[in-house]
Amino acid sequence: MQINIELPAVTEIVREAGKLMRDRHMEISQKGNQSNFVTSCDIAVEEYLTEKLPELLPGSLVIGEESAHNPTEGDLLWVIDPIDGTSNFIRDIGISAVSVGLVINGEPFLGVVYQPYRDEMFSAMTGKGAYLNGSPIHVSERDFAHSHLCSAMSLYDKRYAPPCFRIIDRVYQEADDLRRLGSAAAELVYLACGRVELYFEIRLFPWDAAGAIPIIREAGGYVEALYHDRLPLDRPFPVLAANTPENLEKLKKIVTEEIPKLPF
Repeated sequence: MQINIELPAVTEIVREAGKLMRDRHMEISQKGNQSNFVTSCDIAVEEYLTEKLPELLPGSLVIGEESAHNPTEGDLLWVIDPIDGTSNFIRDIGISAVSVGLVINGEPFLGVVYQPYRDEMFSAMTGKGAYLNGSPIHVSERDFAHSHLCSAMSLYDKRYAPPCFRIIDRVYQEADDLRRLGSAAAELVYLACGRVELYFEIRLFPWDAAGAIPIIREAGGYVEALYHDRLPLDRPFPVLAANTPENLEKLKKIVTEEIPKLPF
């Protein structure tokens, strides 16, 4: 499929969406459980992106975190998380991101992740390299022993927390250190630019990862949806990522020993 789209056109829309996050006079409500929130800013950002992005690609559809009626299939799908790290956003912690991925025929093709607090625009298009504010980025070359792991403990369904703690402990014993930043999109693009080297989360949704996947791959890194051949667009899934194939395989061995099959 021939796609006629310019990456700067996408980043311009995402940057404008990021400006909507500056509104601190927000309304907050819960969704799902006591740890899952949505704000009026989430809604405003998603509505803006849902309006503007399809104008770049006529016929494209949008999958959004806050939408109640997402498409389940389509050749051209924008997959968006209006504010990844909403709890951080509510608490004014300063680590939240707007994430946009373009999935073509089931494959992540383009990704943009914007961290407005630091004015950091991560972007990539398949075959065109990965960039941070227009400058090329690449994963680090650190080995496992000198790596930092980003991970989490299945916040929205804590039944799956025990194996996460075991995995974190096993990796921590062999790696350098760990980080828990509260935004999957931010953690994944931090791997892409060499700030961390390892990533595992047991239960992400497509909007959490779709924007970052092309950025990691174009930056020379490795990422996969564990136990899936392709990126699922209608369900949660475990995600592994690393800076080198050796580090990915070592991380994957630990994860699959603790989680030998898809637990949900």
